[in-house]
Amino acid sequence: MLALVGTHYHFRRVVPVALRPLFGKTEFWISLKTGNKSEARLSAMALHARTSALFRTARTMTDPAQNKPITKDDLLALYEDIIKRQEEVIETTERNAAEQLKIERYTASMTRYEDLLKTRAFLTYSTDALERLNQHIITLRQDMITGKMQDKASLASKTEEIERLHDTLVKLFQTGPALSQAPGAVPPSHQLAPPAPTPIAPTSPRLTEALQTALLADNQKSDATKKETTRTVTLFVQAFGDKPVQEITGRLAGEFRDLLFSLPASYAKSKQDMDLNAEVERAQEFDLPTLSGKSVKNHFMRLSALWNQLIRRELADKNPWSNWDFDLTKRNPRRAWTDDELALLSSSVWTCSTISQATFAGITLVAAYSGMRLGEICNLRNEGIQKVDGIPCFLIRPHPEDKWTPKTEVSVRNVPIHSALLDWGILDFRKDGEKFLFSELKTPKSSPRGTDFGRNFSKFKTTIGLPAATTFHSFRHTVSTRLRNQTGDLRELWIDALLGHEASHKSQGATTYLSGIETENLRQTVEAVRYPTLFLRHKLLCQDVFLFGVIRRVITSTCDKAVGTNEPGAYRHATGGIFGITLIVSWMKPTPISVAP
Repeated sequence: MLALVGTHYHFRRVVPVALRPLFGKTEFWISLKTGNKSEARLSAMALHARTSALFRTARTMTDPAQNKPITKDDLLALYEDIIKRQEEVIETTERNAAEQLKIERYTASMTRYEDLLKTRAFLTYSTDALERLNQHIITLRQDMITGKMQDKASLASKTEEIERLHDTLVKLFQTGPALSQAPGAVPPSHQLAPPAPTPIAPTSPRLTEALQTALLADNQKSDATKKETTRTVTLFVQAFGDKPVQEITGRLAGEFRDLLFSLPASYAKSKQDMDLNAEVERAQEFDLPTLSGKSVKNHFMRLSALWNQLIRRELADKNPWSNWDFDLTKRNPRRAWTDDELALLSSSVWTCSTISQATFAGITLVAAYSGMRLGEICNLRNEGIQKVDGIPCFLIRPHPEDKWTPKTEVSVRNVPIHSALLDWGILDFRKDGEKFLFSELKTPKSSPRGTDFGRNFSKFKTTIGLPAATTFHSFRHTVSTRLRNQTGDLRELWIDALLGHEASHKSQGATTYLSGIETENLRQTVEAVRYPTLFLRHKLLCQDVFLFGVIRRVITSTCDKAVGTNEPGAYRHATGGIFGITLIVSWMKPTPISVAP
């Protein structure tokens, strides 16, 4: 982070606790020798990247360039090299500034010299003109004294010449050398060269202005795209300032990439007004997980798409955000649900107070028996449930009036409704006067519909002990995996069409005739999905609720007695007992989904 000491900024960075014995320091302080905050920020970003590389080397004690072990002295030498390189950068900057000052002074001197030459030429011409005019006046005065008669033509000629010289002289004194170029006013030998026109450099808009012009003002862009791109631009501006577009080069893009990889993973889920350098130091000091390659790539993709628009509008020359490499190895790769995990999900009590048990069960079962994405399920319309070729289907279509579209073109499809869903009563969610099938869900203004459900589902599955690799999207993996492992006559094309995937094999027939798959084949495909351990009911049975209350009163009384005897962990064990018994009650009385054999 930056620290202002006196009139100069300093770079300050905390050394991770594990590395402090190696460096003999708790933090690094490096003077940036500048009072300009923008210049100091750029230098600090470069030093941050170098010290990050130094910390990585210290953790492995291996020279990344030569792939050989290094000692503590080698490590200190690398630190000294960072300081030396920073001093060289400062010296080079100061030297360039001094040379630039000399050039500006020389240019100013040459400009003044050229002005003096023009002024001298102007004075020379003015003196000659005045002398000629004076001679004409003397001649006319003598003619008037001697009574010499002038013929009309001669008098008219001299009068015209006097008027012309008078007008020229007046204009010269009023406007200077610029009017000395009037035809006939100045002899060619005294004409002054016209001033060279100063080229007007095209102004480059600043990043926030370019964002408004190229994206936010475009009504064809979705609200989600605008929101995410604005978030990325805000992050860049927070780090480097609101720079003109032409000044954002590959070097800055690389520094932004290094910064993103140094931010803690929790930064993406928190408010974006925290100090970036402090967040990076916190991640280094406590060895926190940092942003994934996928998250960093998403930031770069948004900026790259914005730059493509700027290039089309001739507001940028090239795209510094393209052709970057990212480590996309998933830390917690998603996988399909196991039967044991589905049994745990079925036996657990949905605890969210803002979304009912019925809505939770309905959305979950649609995902499990169709492989549809969460956004597709939450945006299902009542009008989107229709019979196609006599088969009840979910119709997944774009809805421009709500600025929602499926993920890809092939995601626009018909999904036959599984018989298990029909027997369970999924169609009972349709209500007169409501637009959405799951009308209980709220539609937020600044995020996609279903965001609240996804957040609560994630908390719920973590609470009941499901692993991080199992998510709501895992239902889609589960459907795909179970269908592809079927021994029946299911074609890959049918599975891809059901899930809205690109065809697994890119043959001409697959890409041309994919839309011609019959609904009956899709129904046969979806009916092949079976779950022996998934049971979800609309709501808890009344006797379950009564039994839960009785058990709670009994255990609460036990807790009160335990607390009176100061028994450690009494409340924790009792509360766990309440939850465990409730799960048992729910599991003992399931309402299974009827699955045809």
